[in-house]
Amino acid sequence: MVDTPQEIKEKRFGRVIPILLVFSGLLALGLVFRWGRPVKPVVRVEWEGQKYLTPTDLLVYLGTDAESPNMSDWKDWETKLSRHPRIKKVRITRDPDGFLLVHIEEKVAEFVIHVGSSLYEVDENLEILSKDQVLNAHLIVISGSFVVGEQKLEGRQIFDITKEMRYALSLYPALSTRISELVAERDGNYTMYLKSPKSMKVFIGDKLEINVLRKLYASLAYMEAESIKAVSIDLRGEDAVYH
Repeated sequence: MVDTPQEIKEKRFGRVIPILLVFSGLLALGLVFRWGRPVKPVVRVEWEGQKYLTPTDLLVYLGTDAESPNMSDWKDWETKLSRHPRIKKVRITRDPDGFLLVHIEEKVAEFVIHVGSSLYEVDENLEILSKDQVLNAHLIVISGSFVVGEQKLEGRQIFDITKEMRYALSLYPALSTRISELVAERDGNYTMYLKSPKSMKVFIGDKLEINVLRKLYASLAYMEAESIKAVSIDLRGEDAVYH
């Protein structure tokens, strides 16, 4: 007697059900074994994701001993760390075996702003990430009499300067390793200091525009190609002048 297609489907379905039930049972037992056992107290912390912040920095910020941190208030850590000016996102998970995994995503510092006697790391929105504790030593410093707000740099001048510098560096990335500092002078002129290929002073003039920065890039390329030795470059005229 030959089974009909419908009977074949029913037999196959009847064989699959026990397999699914066994699999579900094993999975349930695994979960019970994993999560049903007593959770151990937190005894260890693992950090991941941070680029410049160290575990010591973060533990000090949390107000606990960096050598022997107090784990009793770990449930408050995520809220506290989310308020850190340098942290963009934080996620804390607890393992039943007794350790915390803290994943940190840092904000990206773009420039160091020098105002008065203080140095501020700021991101692309001019939000202050640090004060007098520069962690990224490779950033370009921008100096001037800028307005420092409670949480960010304010004012049209610093906004325009960082916007122009950001655009120039996107077009000519090599300048990021050449420029050490840009100074907005009190008389309205701009002066730049280079660190590579050698220390050098650059007179920009009273306008910080992409054409001037393009001229700087071309001048440095020409100097390096022709092995020109100079201590300063004047970009205030139509042509670059080396001294």
